[in-house]
Amino acid sequence: MYLFYVYGAGFGHINRVLNYIYTQNIPLADCVLLTNSIYHDRVPKDIRTLHKEDTSFKDKDGFNLFIQNCITEYKIATLVVDVFPAGFYGELEKSITELTTIQTILLARTVNKDYFEKYGSPVYDIVYTLENGIELANYQYKKVVPFTLQIKPREHSQEVIFKKPYFLVMHSSPLDEVLLLYKQALLYRTNEHIYIYSFSDIPKDLIPENTSSIHGNSIEEHVLENATKIFTGCGFNSILETEKYREKQYVLPFKRKYDDQFLRKRLI
Repeated sequence: MYLFYVYGAGFGHINRVLNYIYTQNIPLADCVLLTNSIYHDRVPKDIRTLHKEDTSFKDKDGFNLFIQNCITEYKIATLVVDVFPAGFYGELEKSITELTTIQTILLARTVNKDYFEKYGSPVYDIVYTLENGIELANYQYKKVVPFTLQIKPREHSQEVIFKKPYFLVMHSSPLDEVLLLYKQALLYRTNEHIYIYSFSDIPKDLIPENTSSIHGNSIEEHVLENATKIFTGCGFNSILETEKYREKQYVLPFKRKYDDQFLRKRLI
């Protein structure tokens, strides 16, 4: 059994882990996913999902005991940690150090220096590097492996007849960033329809005629292919999913506490 530590309020961290499960062909029934995300209900039902409030992650001693109990209860053989080697609040530093009977894996994405000024890195059995720009000197590991995530095929979710030509705005949340990307798309629009893919609920009075809001972020490949222009942030998943469409993509990095989207934009 696998236990996945997935800290992040949005959907991006969950999405990355789901793509890892898909890439590694891990049976969903063998997965336990621990997250604080408000989108925990979007995890496939075959995965056992444990949703904990943010305060649980801040309580280092309580969290360490919870992890130990999870490992025992679910017969965990492998712990997979997404992004933050010591946990978002340093809560994993003790847990990882004490785990000597199971395999530990870190899915490494770029993390800015502010994180490592606060927290160290426990020793992982394997660190999978998922993108360029990762400072390996900040990590401790027995083995490091460059790793390419495959994107899980998108499921057909909504019956939408797309009006051509069209632009895509792709950003899950928050609403103010979605609207900023939409305003950028408006600067380029002549007669194109604009489709906004987002988890954010967009008030109808903020999107005029010739714009459609589509709730969710599952975009089929043909929709990306047929878009005239694509407007996204510079989060890990957005950049991964749009790799084939850079020539028509407009990327706007946003400030994050520990993710350097400005570095990622320079590297793509």
